[in-house]
Amino acid sequence: LKFFNTNYKKIILSKDNRVFLVSVTVIFLILSYFLIPTLYNKDIIQSEIKNQILKKYNIDVKFNKKIRYGLFPKPHFVAEKINLLRANKIIGEAENFSIYFSLDQIFKFNSINVKDLVFKKTDFIINKDDLIFFENLLKTEPNENRIIIKNSKIFFKDNKEEVLFINKIFKSKFYYDSKNLQNILSSKNEIFNAPYKLLIKYDRFNKKIYSNFSSKKLRLTIKNLINYDQDLKV
Repeated sequence: LKFFNTNYKKIILSKDNRVFLVSVTVIFLILSYFLIPTLYNKDIIQSEIKNQILKKYNIDVKFNKKIRYGLFPKPHFVAEKINLLRANKIIGEAENFSIYFSLDQIFKFNSINVKDLVFKKTDFIINKDDLIFFENLLKTEPNENRIIIKNSKIFFKDNKEEVLFINKIFKSKFYYDSKNLQNILSSKNEIFNAPYKLLIKYDRFNKKIYSNFSSKKLRLTIKNLINYDQDLKV
């Protein structure tokens, strides 16, 4: 301490030490920036997330556990064991649900702007009436965000609640193509042990829906283009 007190100017002004101090300061500021959301009120944030998801994507979620904060690959909130509801009926159960948010509002405590949503290991238990859930995702208002479903399954039931088939989802992505002004669903799946790809483009401006189903194992490709009138139900 006596040595530092006597030579602190030399120590601080040393080129190597200046680089070290600047590096430490930068690292500290970066970590502080990314860890700020840990100061949020989790109950308020959880309620805000639920309301925004319902408003933006028409997805009604029920949190069964407290959300937690995740740092990598970028700051986000994580929830486990959530339910997806339609008309107060559970149509999906997700083991893991990640909510990404806009970093430009990171200093606005207890208020975030929900962006990308990632559902992992989700079991969808649906019938033909519940297919509107996926239809609504495809018809989401244009935005820069994405909805991703990974390593999940769709249990499709008939009117007697018997499972007709199980569709595995390896990865599905709903997003808006701002270049072509289209809502896109791009999905890799498997049904009856047959892998297949599904691509759907929803063009609300030209009133068209383009779909492409392809499976190498089945040696089958189906392309379809629907022109629809605004008054018709699609």
